[in-house]
Amino acid sequence: MILNDTTTPRGDFEAETGWKLTAAGACKGTVCVPLADPTAAAQEVVNAIELAEAIGLPVAHNNEHGIWAVGPESIGARALVTAEDAEFELPDLDGNLFRLSSLRGQKVLVYAWAPY
Repeated sequence: MILNDTTTPRGDFEAETGWKLTAAGACKGTVCVPLADPTAAAQEVVNAIELAEAIGLPVAHNNEHGIWAVGPESIGARALVTAEDAEFELPDLDGNLFRLSSLRGQKVLVYAWAPY
């Protein structure tokens, strides 16, 4: 999940991360993580960074560009809840948009490289 602000609509947070905000906390499948602020489930706009950190999602911030990246979860920093990768879309060498989900069901190695 890429953000330009620390807050986001609750529905966007749920759709992008797969975590549903409920009265029991943040839940994904059979896993529920209690939240310090139980009112978050009722809010239309949530602090995505605080929620991500509470759930155990990795968060990276780029000050220069003013963006945050929220990664897939690792409960207790030990195991993923799912081996399903986050959805993303990037242009290929011809400029056509490529969606990672088009490879669903296949083994995929994602290699990231930066020239710095």
